[in-house]
Amino acid sequence: MSKRERKKEIPEFCIDFGKHLRALRIEKDLSIEEIAFKAGIDAQNLRKYELGKQEMKISMLKRIADAFEMTTSELLAFDK
Repeated sequence: MSKRERKKEIPEFCIDFGKHLRALRIEKDLSIEEIAFKAGIDAQNLRKYELGKQEMKISMLKRIADAFEMTTSELLAFDK
């Protein structure tokens, strides 16, 4: 089995949510670094979330929602 075959496939929702995060960040005129700093995470990890390359834990969702000054429900309310 190749390394590529062993990689876990990212669910479609994570990819769509990443696009939503990026659009929201741009709409609010914030950089990846600003949101990452506010959330207390590495900017590279935030970039992976935005690109749909990494799944997010609930605790991270909460930190990112706080960085956007939103509830997790508000952050998750988006159209595909």
